[in-house]
Amino acid sequence: MDKKFDLIIKNGKAVVPGYEIDNCSIGVKNGKITALSQNLCDDESTEIIDATGLAVMPGAVDSHFHLGIYRQLADDTISETKSALVGGVTSVLTYFRSGQHYMNRVGAYEELFPEVLKQIKGNSYVDYGVNIAPMQNSHIGEMEWLSKEQGVTTFKYFMFYKGLNLSASSTATENLTGSDSYDLGHLYNIMEESVRLNNEIEGEPICVSVHCEDDEIIKSFIKKVNEAGIDGLRAYCEARPPLSERVAILKAGTIAASTGAKLNILHLGSKEALETTRDLLKIYPKIKIRREVTLHALGLTYDMLEGKGLGGKVNPPIRTKEDGEALWEGIMNGEVDWVGSDHACTPEKMKGDSLWPASCGFGGTSLMYPFMISAGYHERKIPLHRIAELISTNPAKAHALYPRKGAISVGMDADFALVDLNLEKIVTVDSLNSAQEYTPFEGMKLKGWPIVTILRGKKVFENGNIVGDANGEYLKRPLY
Repeated sequence: MDKKFDLIIKNGKAVVPGYEIDNCSIGVKNGKITALSQNLCDDESTEIIDATGLAVMPGAVDSHFHLGIYRQLADDTISETKSALVGGVTSVLTYFRSGQHYMNRVGAYEELFPEVLKQIKGNSYVDYGVNIAPMQNSHIGEMEWLSKEQGVTTFKYFMFYKGLNLSASSTATENLTGSDSYDLGHLYNIMEESVRLNNEIEGEPICVSVHCEDDEIIKSFIKKVNEAGIDGLRAYCEARPPLSERVAILKAGTIAASTGAKLNILHLGSKEALETTRDLLKIYPKIKIRREVTLHALGLTYDMLEGKGLGGKVNPPIRTKEDGEALWEGIMNGEVDWVGSDHACTPEKMKGDSLWPASCGFGGTSLMYPFMISAGYHERKIPLHRIAELISTNPAKAHALYPRKGAISVGMDADFALVDLNLEKIVTVDSLNSAQEYTPFEGMKLKGWPIVTILRGKKVFENGNIVGDANGEYLKRPLY
């Protein structure tokens, strides 16, 4: 006889929108949450998980991910989505663009995008969506097909790609874009098209995510840093100063205000960047902006990593403790909308020992819940339901995944992270399940780790081990 539930999670602290419920039982059927109660009977379910002493958090939605940026996409998907499960992540949104890195191909997304989905399918241990960067003029014409037919609702623009490539050398200007018109006019056209599409698609799901660092400011400061003889991650921070974030944010914000586009300002990296978003709201009170910060901007400083190589090289750079504390303040006062990892598995050989040729980026998805619970809940007394908003609900809402993803509520996907709030562990490379041979978080003591990660009602991670298969599904947005 078919039972009422496939799974009951009982006796845990369920973190639902706005508050927590002690000794709550959650009923799951066919991959969906079908009941929240304190009176579910064990004999009504095929499987029981006793979550006594654990917080039952919604599966994290890591909306800033880079699958296949430096490695073959299929292989990277396998290893890095396994890494996501360690952090209680059950959905990722990966960025993709034509040009250098990723597939190292230029051309129409009509040709490239099906290949992206083909390589990810059957290799992902989490559910996944794709965010696309229109690099060429012709790509803007494909935004309608991508959004209406392929389920892409987020489009990206890189402010510092307007003639600057710092992955090759300090002065080289290699064309990353495959385009001769990757300028502010191109950004305007992307935003204008996003507004047109929102007028045609129910719920207005289309948004434009912008990496805000100004190339001209960076060029000038690279020269200053080289002349001063500064080296290491401090040099990289000073070569891409907070001023570059400020100038780029104001430029992108002005265009968003003019067009009416929904603007996601990605990975705010400094106190000045956050302050600039406040200024933007004063200048344009009706502007539609959302603000993201990353784990590493909140938890790492360049002086912490001094003498430890170039693993921490990333854009925007890792900065100072003052910058990190300012971003935490933005979280606590509600200015920051969500936290992402900006996960990019970057092999050690691509870092080397020379600053300018070293590739940018590193992994972090495996620390989503451990870091935010340790540094947010334990150290700063941020409530668990606010932690859930920051790394599950809000990114899901911003990226058209809600209300299927992002919270523990009846009718939503049964995605959970069962977290031992008191479990302390030292971060080591071996525990993160990534193909990356190092981590800038090495040696950090974190308190609050997922014991079990559940995707659509099925255990996929338990006690440090992957226990499920690569059954991740493509998230064709909008999901509502």
